[in-house]
This record gives sequence, C-alpha cells and structure tokens, in this order.
Amino acid sequence: MSEYLQPITVVSTIDPTWRDYNGHVNYAAYAMAADPAIDAVYAAVGMDLDYRRTNGRSDYVVESRFFYLREIRRGTGIEVRARLADFDRIRTHIFCEIVEHDSGVLAATAHIISIHVNSAKARSAEFPAFALAGFERLKAEHDRLPLSDYFDGSVVLRRRLGPAGRR
Repeated sequence: MSEYLQPITVVSTIDPTWRDYNGHVNYAAYAMAADPAIDAVYAAVGMDLDYRRTNGRSDYVVESRFFYLREIRRGTGIEVRARLADFDRIRTHIFCEIVEHDSGVLAATAHIISIHVNSAKARSAEFPAFALAGFERLKAEHDRLPLSDYFDGSVVLRRRLGPAGRR
C-alpha cells in the first residue's frame, strides 16, 4: 500500500500572533496554516525547496476558496490534510481540510489553485515530466479516498477565457 493512500498531513499549531482586532484567529491564518501542506504535496512529487532553488521555478497561488466551519483558537494544535484534487500542464488544485488535532473536529476547508512559474521570466511554465508523472500517481491514489461533504465540485480547473471571450 502506498503512503499516499491517505491525505498528506502536516501537523502544526496556530500561532498566537495570528489574531485579529476581535481576538479571533484571523482569516489569513487559515491560509498560513494550509501553506506547508501545499508545499508537502509538491515535495511528494519531487518539487521540493531544492527543486525550486535549482530550477528557478516555483508555484504561485492564483485562486483560493476557504469555507470556515468553526473558529480555531490560538495555540490550538491542527492537522492540515491535503489531497491533490486535479492538475494540468501548469496548474494544481489542492483540497485541504483543517482539523483540530486533539478533537478531530473539522474547522475549515480550502481549495487552492496554484500555477507553476518560471521565476526569472515571471511567466507560467509547464511542470517537468517527472512532476507530471508524480501528480498522475498521487491523484490516482487520492481519488480513492472518500470525498469530504464539503468538496462540492464548485472549484475546478478549466480553460479560462481572456478579455472579450478570446482564448
């Protein structure tokens, strides 16, 4: 059985400084909490920090959608469970569940779409062949996982039309 026949999980703690003027954990903290799990998905296919430094490539978030189910208190231990929902030549769609570590209660979900970028040219770049093969394997395994009730299919990778409907 593969190690990826489960979500890629990163355990951390909500930083006490991530609170807003109401004393609640700031909405941006959820994105900061999810970010290491997204990096772990890329690392799972060989696109780790060394790959990024050596190749001058990185991945930029171009769309995110969070669904907040309950507040996470500062200092709370969390698990971010990430799964590869979809990918194409230049983009990934990663779905994350942010869960309270001790209780196992789902606190938030996130859909993150990222684009692979040649940093020197500040332009999109195709994933290398090894990464595409890795994404194919990872997606096949993650497709076997049960879907969250909060994965509603409203965030998808599709070809976007430019100004005035031009492709």
